[in-house]
Amino acid sequence: MRKELLLISLLGLFLSGCKSTSTPLKVNSEADTASNSQITRVSTEAMNFDDNIQLPGNYDVDAFRRVNIASYVANFTWEEDARTTNIDSGVVASLLENELARTKRYNVFSRNCPSCDYEQAYQVENTQLDGQMEAGEGVNPDYLIEVSISLGTVIKEMYDHNQIIFRSIVTSKLVNPTTKEIIHSFAPIRHNAPAKNFFAVDGKYIGGFNLNEPNELQQAYKEVAQKAVQVLVTRVMDYYPVGGRVINYRNGQLAIDAGINRGFAVKQPVVLFLSDDGLDFPIASAIITPKQDSGSGAIIKWLDTPDATRVKAKLEALGKDYLQLEQIFAVSVGTPESWLL
Repeated sequence: MRKELLLISLLGLFLSGCKSTSTPLKVNSEADTASNSQITRVSTEAMNFDDNIQLPGNYDVDAFRRVNIASYVANFTWEEDARTTNIDSGVVASLLENELARTKRYNVFSRNCPSCDYEQAYQVENTQLDGQMEAGEGVNPDYLIEVSISLGTVIKEMYDHNQIIFRSIVTSKLVNPTTKEIIHSFAPIRHNAPAKNFFAVDGKYIGGFNLNEPNELQQAYKEVAQKAVQVLVTRVMDYYPVGGRVINYRNGQLAIDAGINRGFAVKQPVVLFLSDDGLDFPIASAIITPKQDSGSGAIIKWLDTPDATRVKAKLEALGKDYLQLEQIFAVSVGTPESWLL
């Protein structure tokens, strides 16, 4: 098996060496759904295992809040030999804004809102001066999310028909708009759509998916870009964990001081941890259901550690009174199982 992988790798290097250096980056060496970027969902069942009850990367108790962001689709590029067409990047830009807003992780400020411009013009002409929208009243974002999308197609000739596969690659970064510092660069997201069948004789289209019809091409490209953007948004959720302080406990049930206002959107797996003067100790897993300004949930599993055993005993005995003495927090872990794309 290792020899086969080595031969495949060497063959790939040989083929890439034969291409012109001006050839743009390919979306994938193979256009199939097996090479799509995957989404890792966190299930309640998974949080029953001690190995999964770990603090996520990039968590920060002082950053358990929603921050202000604006998103931009900076570039739309075509892979070499792609079946190109006119495509409105504003559609994908709106999708990105909507998906980010749906996570509740951020306060998202639209940079792609024709209706806002129309409403402002309407109010100037038709409504009372008091309370009218005013230009320049927008809030400045703390961060920008900048996205670049590359689109491509692959044509495969089969025995009795042909296939066209639409594919995309999305690269993105989180930027400080004041200093232009790149805060984080997300790994590229790749998506290949399921193959669409068509029939052609001597290169002439005769039926199936009409790859010569601009509207059909546009719709296919929008779909493949949408899927990659949705996967990206789940990565944003992974990168930016949310949380809150545990403020009440009784018989395995708990309450925290954070809800939708702090970035919880759906039933969210969390890890509880004890914060002790700079040292954070994971002690249990739980599932949180958010309300607007708070959340409640239930313990899934306590860790079998001295710290967890001690905290559990204290909570069972003293409940809310103990939580006034110790700082115990809940922090989100990954993308919830119930998060729908």
